[in-house]
Amino acid sequence: MLRTRYIDRPFADIIAKRKLKNPIYLVILGYLMTIVIGTLLLSLPISTKVPIRFIDALFTSTSAVCVTGLSVLDIRAVFSDTGLWIMTFLMQVGGLGIMTFSTALLLISGMRPGFNQQVMLQETFTQDGRINSVKILWAVIPFTLLIEACGAVIFFLEFSDLSIGTRILYAVFHSVSSFCNVGFAPWADSLVRFQFNPVMNIATCLLIIAGGFGFLAISEARFLFNFKTRTLQRISLHTKVAFFCTLILIVAGTVFILLMEWHTPDLGSTFIQKITSAMFISVSSRTAGFNSLNLISLGAGTLFVIAILMFIGTNPGSCGGGIKTTTAALLALLGFNRLLGREKTQVLGRTIPEETVDKAVRVFVVSILIVVVFTIILLQTEYSGTRYGTGNTPFLKVLFEVISAYATCGLSMGLTPELTDAGRLVLCVVMFIGRLGALFLISAVIKKSNTGAWYAEENIMVG
Repeated sequence: MLRTRYIDRPFADIIAKRKLKNPIYLVILGYLMTIVIGTLLLSLPISTKVPIRFIDALFTSTSAVCVTGLSVLDIRAVFSDTGLWIMTFLMQVGGLGIMTFSTALLLISGMRPGFNQQVMLQETFTQDGRINSVKILWAVIPFTLLIEACGAVIFFLEFSDLSIGTRILYAVFHSVSSFCNVGFAPWADSLVRFQFNPVMNIATCLLIIAGGFGFLAISEARFLFNFKTRTLQRISLHTKVAFFCTLILIVAGTVFILLMEWHTPDLGSTFIQKITSAMFISVSSRTAGFNSLNLISLGAGTLFVIAILMFIGTNPGSCGGGIKTTTAALLALLGFNRLLGREKTQVLGRTIPEETVDKAVRVFVVSILIVVVFTIILLQTEYSGTRYGTGNTPFLKVLFEVISAYATCGLSMGLTPELTDAGRLVLCVVMFIGRLGALFLISAVIKKSNTGAWYAEENIMVG
């Protein structure tokens, strides 16, 4: 397969022989340190136009590093140009990952990355341990910078009404925010002013999809056609599933939104405008978080569909969050194969290993549990004194915000700026967990049991 161009066998042999000292702690510590440093930098007078509270700087830094995009502030009104450049750097670090940046810095300084760092890079961008981490790095970073540079040039040409310095800042800021699937925009209304601008819509959507497609899938797609032999190359099952899931989610999301919001004035007046608005929402809701119209104008059914798209998210090994498209696909395939009476999960002439299916189930179960628990907590911090019969308890609004934070999406129904300090801290925790991944954090404290002992079987009634 095409991924073999990155394979380095000797390092794979080392992985099998050497026992790790849980490198997960390095990643957790790296993200925490970056968030703290970002908070301190954003709190400096040079970074702000008006003084801000520490909790608001912490929330903004967490949202940028965790590539979420939720905000309790109007970032353009609060932060100076220096503050926006700092946010751009935080988004870039968060989008590519702490291990990617630390490894790059070591290589630039002439040092060799540690064993743990190489393993974490492999687990971040690939599905097997045979791909050399240094080759991964030199493939990911140039591609990212090239795509972001192209996006920045397009946006620079679009922002012709701004001064040259502001045009450069806004173009780079929006390009990085789009590719890293963050969702921060240097305007208070996000991208509402560009709702029917075809260049902004297409360029932003392409950057979002590229950033959320995943390194392995993109690398195979880039070399799909061999110009020397004039033949199509074989691609992995992972890339096929990731591609079809991405396409299905974008098309299905667009169709659902069109059907449910066809008569909504905010969607547009012409057929093209309605399709443009619906497609942009469908693409952006998969962890990017830009909004081209006020979400409050949409119906409850549409908002629930958007919440589902946010929860699923993007492809593995990408800048985006969520439970990932392949996880959702495996769950659907598992149910479909069981309905057909098959013991194994099969798709496209291949059988998925049970270990991979079990991992998908664990990701789904843990993610559901996290969303439920933190929704209850946020309901308590924000509406503890409200009773069902005596006031308004916007359950959907809270659930939407929690899913957006966990999936690192950033779409909001307007609740985030109104949160109490306790609620803001709760969302900071949710964003942090969502960026690292629930199973990633759990594996830091739970060791796999290999006792081989089994209890006697006894059946129970189900259904």
